Amino acid sequence: MNPIPVSMPLTEEELEQLEELLASDDVPADCMNMEMLDGYLAAVVAAPGPIPVEVWLPAVWTADGDEAGFGSGAVLQKAIELVLRYHNDLLLAIGDDEADDAWQPFCYAQGGDDDPAIGEEWTAGFEQGFELWPTEWTDTVEDTSIAEALLETLLGDDEEDAVADSAEQLDILEAKGIAVHRLVQTWRALGLAAPEPVVVAAAAGAAPAGPGRNEPCPCGSGKKYKKCCGAT
Repeated sequence: MNPIPVSMPLTEEELEQLEELLASDDVPADCMNMEMLDGYLAAVVAAPGPIPVEVWLPAVWTADGDEAGFGSGAVLQKAIELVLRYHNDLLLAIGDDEADDAWQPFCYAQGGDDDPAIGEEWTAGFEQGFELWPTEWTDTVEDTSIAEALLETLLGDDEEDAVADSAEQLDILEAKGIAVHRLVQTWRALGLAAPEPVVVAAAAGAAPAGPGRNEPCPCGSGKKYKKCCGAT
């Protein structure tokens, strides 16, 4: 597999492919959907220091640490490629107010009676990503007041958000997107290390059988492929 330039953004067709793949039967049943993934990666990108890909990637596929089962090795490789490239897209867009296509939080729900509150799954994803922040992050920042105020917006009262009407929920989600931008800008102004784009290997055109059975599983679990995604 050849590496994809880290500056190559996902096309609209690839974004749709990623969205459909995350909702398909070819990925684990508790795999994140697109809204939760967007919030999760926003927290990873907005952390006060780089979070290694092997730390954040496994939770994309399964929430409880169980072995992740994919429909095939080809599906696994394509899913990893698209998720890593989406991470790189957010890395370049979040914090950049001058970007032509400035990032805004992705959300599904439209506030119907049977729908989650608008932005509810996005916030759940962000909270999960926030749990990966180093517990000692406040020790690296002399004045944490700005960051803590922004985090209060991002990690606010979920029950209060849920009872707001649709227009208010959209406003809340928009405010959370702005808070993510400001967090990243705050870290850069303080000179904290920015995360680096992940080098991405393109999935082969022909359906591969997957990595060698004794090789580390590319889902990031740390297990051998035959004991993880290759077990299916």
